[in-house]
Amino acid sequence: MQHLVDRSIRMVFAPLRRNRLIAAAIFTALLLLYLPTLTRVHTFDALSYVTSVERKPWTELFHPHHLAYGPLGSLMLTLSRALGYDGGAALPMQLVNAVAGALGAALFYLTVCAATGRDDVALPATLLLGVAYAYWYYAIEIEVYTLATFFLIVCLALMTRPTPWTARRCLALGIAQGGAVLFHQTNVLLCAPIVLSALSDLRTAWKPGSARAAVGRWTGYAVALALIVAMPYLYAMLVVSNFRAPAEMLAWLTEYARTGWWGGPLTVATIADLGAGLSDTLAQPGGGWFYLALGGVVAWAWGRHSQIPTGEQDDAQGNRVALTPLIAWLATYGAFFAWWEPDNIEFWIASLPPACLVFAAALARARWWSAPVWTSLAIVGVIAWGNYGSIVRRGDPSTDLQRLIARELAARSTPADLLIVPDGLQELYLPYYERRENFLSLNQALFDSGGSWDDACATIRSRIATAQRAGAAVLIADEALHPPPRVLNRHGIAQAQVDGCFAPYHATLVDLALAEPLPSYRRLPSATETALAGGWVFERDTMGWQAFNVADERLDGGWRFRPGIDPALLSPLLSLNAREVTAIEIRMANGTRARDAQLFYAGIDGALTEEYSVRWQLAETAEAVTYAIDLREAPGWHGIITRLRLDPVGMADGGEIRVEWVRLRLATPSGKQALASVGRLRAYPKTSAACQEIQAQAQWTNAR
Repeated sequence: MQHLVDRSIRMVFAPLRRNRLIAAAIFTALLLLYLPTLTRVHTFDALSYVTSVERKPWTELFHPHHLAYGPLGSLMLTLSRALGYDGGAALPMQLVNAVAGALGAALFYLTVCAATGRDDVALPATLLLGVAYAYWYYAIEIEVYTLATFFLIVCLALMTRPTPWTARRCLALGIAQGGAVLFHQTNVLLCAPIVLSALSDLRTAWKPGSARAAVGRWTGYAVALALIVAMPYLYAMLVVSNFRAPAEMLAWLTEYARTGWWGGPLTVATIADLGAGLSDTLAQPGGGWFYLALGGVVAWAWGRHSQIPTGEQDDAQGNRVALTPLIAWLATYGAFFAWWEPDNIEFWIASLPPACLVFAAALARARWWSAPVWTSLAIVGVIAWGNYGSIVRRGDPSTDLQRLIARELAARSTPADLLIVPDGLQELYLPYYERRENFLSLNQALFDSGGSWDDACATIRSRIATAQRAGAAVLIADEALHPPPRVLNRHGIAQAQVDGCFAPYHATLVDLALAEPLPSYRRLPSATETALAGGWVFERDTMGWQAFNVADERLDGGWRFRPGIDPALLSPLLSLNAREVTAIEIRMANGTRARDAQLFYAGIDGALTEEYSVRWQLAETAEAVTYAIDLREAPGWHGIITRLRLDPVGMADGGEIRVEWVRLRLATPSGKQALASVGRLRAYPKTSAACQEIQAQAQWTNAR
């Protein structure tokens, strides 16, 4: 018996020694494949990681669902800069993922060799993992999943090792799973298949002395897992975040689960999403067909080319892979993510290693280097070729629609302008690629308001008012003005509510006429543009003007209010060429007995002084009157005018004032000419080269 055990162990580990060079070659080959394809088009999560690492101290980088990734990114950026690197965090974080992906595949090769005793079936199974679309893409992106999967592959190697369980092996398994959990919280799901492995070990060793040892080693696994996970989480909660109440900790740990965006009943749409997610995980395009092709190879391997092991071969080759934990792994992760977000390929990466090992175990029924093995290699080669093209296209910034949107918005705005975008992706693209920091997404406004549209609308209007007072323009996505049904349904909002929120601005919104396939955006002109192109009409909005020392403000046939002591209406920030403006016209109705009015104007220093002002007398009527204030000879009316202030009366007596509009009288024949003279109008091409490229790409995709 001892002879058989020794022989079995030699047969297990001899292939590992022989195949270390092949594993090293796989690592090198995949790394050389990953590095040239490092993506330059990033997901929302990827850009959020990068911006956080670049802008925040490491103590603010602990995320409850992938605790270790932010601090690791900060560490890599620090080390890279110590070595002379002067770029951002994206490249160091991508390099970590590329190395982890290649290293994980090399370890997986050794795992399959040890589990099946077959290096021929280990090669196609390993390459299938390494070039699978999801595994490849997230090995070249800035995401948590590749590092988490590396630790899962370590767990897989420990779980499938064809030797008896030991205390050291159980301890290593707890540590490895702890690493997987720290990089993604959902890897606590691995406890289910590990419990099955533990029960199998306990059943095998069910003798008084052996059972005690088995319980001890699996207790060591549990303690190692608990310590590896609990200590960093407690540090983040108690020391970094200074949480003291259990409710605070629970709320932080379950942040995503409480958004209501995840999970749901099983429907036909869910099943369709699941099929799409699994298909794209393997290959884009055509992943479903490749599943069928590989399934056909497995059936082929179990048929004509099958070899049924007998005797000693059965122990050494035929029954090496314990399928129960692998199937439990696939069932546990599959059930959870089919409920959580079935179409998201990033979540299915954790299921690729056990699935590829099951494929290798099935393929191992074929004879060594028989036709099914070679056919598998050929299919994997086709998958690699197709995925290479898809990954290169996806990572090309010249055809990235979101990048192009950000570029076009930046070209049509200034850093002071407010950009209202539909979702969070542009909130990251705009500052990261275009240095545009003044933005608001509809999704973020709703998230911050807890889904309350009234509060979100108040936030949107407040941000628009702030931008208008600063004299800036506002660019609004049509998808923010008309949210898609999924957004309306998610938050229980009617389109009429959205229309009501943006109603004050509809009359002055101008279509930017962006070329296809760019989405539609509209623009509220800046204060200077408004002044030169028709003035301010106070029908549904004060258009950036502010009232001081007044009461009972409302918009009803004009801007109505009751003046107090020294009332004033202050304009937004402006940039007017005084030579282009000969007079200011104000139409207002004065319901007080006061008859003195005054207009102030400021130069580039922004100072409003008595010296630079014009006084005039109001008509003795409560009806609206148009007043024209000639400024051609006014003191200080020269250079650049940056602010206006209208004092409608000097002293109030309880009456009401209504200001209907304020306009400029221009020296040039038309406001458009004056607008052009200050460089505010620009012509944009209808279709840029990048747009044309994206259009061609869309046509190619549809053709495929």
